[in-house]
Amino acid sequence: MIAFDFDGVICNTNPILEGHFFDIYGENVKKNQTIYEFKTVKPNPCFDETYWQEIPVAIVNYQHIAPAVHGSIEALEAFWVDYDMDYIQIITARESSLSVKQVTYNWCDRHFRFPYKIRYCDNSEDKQQIMLDMGVDIFVDDRFKTAQCLSSVLSVSYLFNQPWNKRDTKLNDNVQRINSLWEMKHDLDTSQYPG
Repeated sequence: MIAFDFDGVICNTNPILEGHFFDIYGENVKKNQTIYEFKTVKPNPCFDETYWQEIPVAIVNYQHIAPAVHGSIEALEAFWVDYDMDYIQIITARESSLSVKQVTYNWCDRHFRFPYKIRYCDNSEDKQQIMLDMGVDIFVDDRFKTAQCLSSVLSVSYLFNQPWNKRDTKLNDNVQRINSLWEMKHDLDTSQYPG
């Protein structure tokens, strides 16, 4: 089974998070270009201690304006059709509150023309257990730590290139970098993945 992460792979959530952080903290906040975290331009202890709590708030308030990652929707539809999938399986570490789930489903309903299912989890270790329980053998994520962690239970763990994972160059043998879901599909097509 093939499954996909949501944020940073299907949906470009960073702009809504950065905008929300600016509204809350009054300064530009950018995702660190070398690791998976956000930083203020000037040191701000209040931000460092509280920004993770603001992520679900930003998602609830602004998910509706978040763009799709370029080409992701079309590639997912091609996966669904070409691999005769019953649905596209998404596994995300988003908070699983009712309000976050609702805006996530609304976004997917607005963008997808194919059936999908979403599983929510808390962290990389939870994702790993879900992979085992569901029989997922191929997954794509934008977090280096997650791609590495999941590689122990996957045939192929794809790492979707993003600025925050490019400094991490030592990959496990079955972790493969991609620049798009189309590239992942091409790789699977040429390896004659049975789907």
